[in-house]
Amino acid sequence: MAILPTYVTAYTLTSALGVGNTATLSAIKNKTGGLREHSMGELGRTWFGFVNPEALYPIEGDLAAYDNECSRMAQTALQQDGFIEAVERAKKTYGKHRVACFLGTITSGICFVEDDYQKSQVALDLTPGSNYTHGGSLDATVQYVRKSLDISGPYATIGTACSSSAKVFATAYRYLQMGLCDAAIVAGVESFSETLINGFRSLGVLSTQPCRPWDGERDGISIGAAAGFALLEKQPAEASHDPAPIELIGYGETADGYDMTAPHPEGKGIEAAMLLALKRAGLDAKDIDYINAHGSGTPMNDDAEDAAVHRIFGALVLVSSTKGWTGHTQGAAGITEAIILMLGMENDLVPASLNTHAVDSSLKCNIALDNQSHRIRYGLTNSMGFGGNNATLIFGRTH
Repeated sequence: MAILPTYVTAYTLTSALGVGNTATLSAIKNKTGGLREHSMGELGRTWFGFVNPEALYPIEGDLAAYDNECSRMAQTALQQDGFIEAVERAKKTYGKHRVACFLGTITSGICFVEDDYQKSQVALDLTPGSNYTHGGSLDATVQYVRKSLDISGPYATIGTACSSSAKVFATAYRYLQMGLCDAAIVAGVESFSETLINGFRSLGVLSTQPCRPWDGERDGISIGAAAGFALLEKQPAEASHDPAPIELIGYGETADGYDMTAPHPEGKGIEAAMLLALKRAGLDAKDIDYINAHGSGTPMNDDAEDAAVHRIFGALVLVSSTKGWTGHTQGAAGITEAIILMLGMENDLVPASLNTHAVDSSLKCNIALDNQSHRIRYGLTNSMGFGGNNATLIFGRTH
């Protein structure tokens, strides 16, 4: 079967850097990071990438049952960068039943559960048709997105920890290639969650400062919230005059299961994912112009990824982690970093690894410590999740 192109015909990101792509790009160019100090009360302090609460508002009308912070973030993000208009065009072209939706998240509506429990201190009603079904389940956000956009194609929620919204791209790619849909919305949405904060605190990996990927004094992660969306199609948008549209040209997925929370110390899982992505894209390592690393800021994760990247690419390719800008947006990390990569491709910009002051002398990759003007024809992004759930995406401008 011939491999058909997979074009990215629209995308939008809302995160701690701002609402929409223009705000995101402006923050990066102005070196304005989005992390803010957050008190955990008696448990100490950390840093978090909050989405501006003034940009979020309740979901009302027929979809009011889906109202929670995660769906509110999706609602805000969908209204940026002409994304709804792009979906309407796709529906008109293919029919709404041919537009799929794949959404990555770890917690989805857990904010609803947390809020409801704190208010009532009683067991939740989990029966079908209850408020939990609409507002609190893992499926809640993808259902809200489908109904708000009025699409009825295939759909799924993918929860593979921090690789969730990278794997949605791979899922959509396969569905498009198999003819199960003609367009696919891929997304990642993660809101502020006490569960996530306390979960990572219990693991001892929360930084008490803005995270510093690859830095010699890095001590952990900063968590963030985000909502990102992209539209994938087998043909470029009719109205596009871009002579070199961005395509998803390769992906690699692995599940090495080395440890429940720790990566293989030599990064064997993410190495295999990168090699699979290069093979699928038909590229050599020397073809990649920039790598947006997973770069979580923990000593263990950065060590493992650095070793894997260096074995394949050496020290020539530019590498940075953008988690110092947005925080680790968990289930939304894959698409957050894919969109920042695509913004870089369209603006010849490699973003700095923000907050990284001096690269750990034991690490070998070529880390961009400042923003750089650099043409990116082929860009790669990594996502590493718990349980060894790894994903690599390669985007290209092939014309």
